[in-house]
Amino acid sequence: MTTYHHILVALVLDQTGRKVLQRAQGLAENFGARLSVLHVVEYIPIESGELLMSAPIDLTQQLEQQSREQLRALCAEFSIAQDQIHTATGPVTPQIQQLAEELQIDLIVLGHQPRHGIAAWFPHTEESVLSRAHCDVLALRVG
Repeated sequence: MTTYHHILVALVLDQTGRKVLQRAQGLAENFGARLSVLHVVEYIPIESGELLMSAPIDLTQQLEQQSREQLRALCAEFSIAQDQIHTATGPVTPQIQQLAEELQIDLIVLGHQPRHGIAAWFPHTEESVLSRAHCDVLALRVG
């Protein structure tokens, strides 16, 4: 059986993220692995008539700061050390992949909510991470 030494949990800052973090922490404890936590703030497109622009720098920075504060508060509830908490800004999959390679992650854990109808036709973050990751990926059903 494979033993994991360093697990990265990528989560959203809502109740599903809390569930994913709780389950990832249990996995880390079972394997005696270190647990790192990542939240990615995606660029927010703003529609301006016919143009599609990215959010102004100050709005992006404000969102980053709010996300860092929320993530720190959530991780404090789970007694996760501050040096294991990471935030990034940009497209989700490349940010997860980059940090996983940087930290030499053995297992990436993220949430999966089944989609239905037209939404099921579009790529899911978890599928994209799975196809690009250089380590194991575990998608937890949270929906």
